Amino acid sequence: MKKICLLENPKSGSSNNGATIEKLLALLEEKNLDVTHEKLTSFEKTRIVIEEQIKSNCELFIVAGGDGTVRSVAQHLVDSNAAMLILPSGNENLLASELGLTSDPAKAIATILQGKTKNIDVAKINDSICIAVAGIGVDGAIVREVHKNRTGHINFFSYIWPTIKTFIAYKHRRIRVEIDKEIVCDAKAIAFIGNISRYGGGLKIFKDAHWDDGLLNITVLRCKNLFELLYLFALVIIGWAEKTSHIEHFKGKEITISSVHNDIKSQIDGDTGPDLPLKVKIIPGGLRLLIP
Repeated sequence: MKKICLLENPKSGSSNNGATIEKLLALLEEKNLDVTHEKLTSFEKTRIVIEEQIKSNCELFIVAGGDGTVRSVAQHLVDSNAAMLILPSGNENLLASELGLTSDPAKAIATILQGKTKNIDVAKINDSICIAVAGIGVDGAIVREVHKNRTGHINFFSYIWPTIKTFIAYKHRRIRVEIDKEIVCDAKAIAFIGNISRYGGGLKIFKDAHWDDGLLNITVLRCKNLFELLYLFALVIIGWAEKTSHIEHFKGKEITISSVHNDIKSQIDGDTGPDLPLKVKIIPGGLRLLIP
């Protein structure tokens, strides 16, 4: 029988998910599954717990949290034999939605017993792993603003004022985007990198995205000011992104994003990412997931 480790981020999402966790633990015990339960309180604890569990032959990690929590665990599971099952409980779980996963404990148990796995591509961005979407520019600045004073749970409304504030104050910078040694952009722009079809709020920011095709998707929005930025986002929202040459879609395996400016921010899976320059490469099939 599988040795299972349930990893919970108690700060994920907008409220405490204790009742869901308790029900899942009860169902795991009912099925006589060998499970260890750990609460993740820091990146360092996450690393230590996963290393210890892998040494003790843990075969499955159930991760209760948002995309950021999943990423922090995936960081240590890439190219390992262990599988991951996502129990979405964050503010927005992009990867879980893409894979059709829910927070229903009964469905999680059914998925475990079925044992169906799928290897998905992930991106390595500098020293971090990206499992869903990374944003460069205004997106990174918004996430940094949201998390600057975060002390606990957040929800959709936590993003409203930081988004408005950042959109108005954002200084549009020139970025250089190189994909597989070809320069595709050297202008004032923002960019997104990912492997899934949708972004926050269901926005289809990428074109023909697949999480197992061995390629990263890159979308560049060329904009010099607030009005151009709002116009381009409006086109994305209504599904008219193809009607302008200022929104470009690319695919590739290695990406470099740089700038002469030293204040351009990034976000990775909803968490604060590194400032530019970014070196990105695909890890094909790097993460093994349990899926319905």
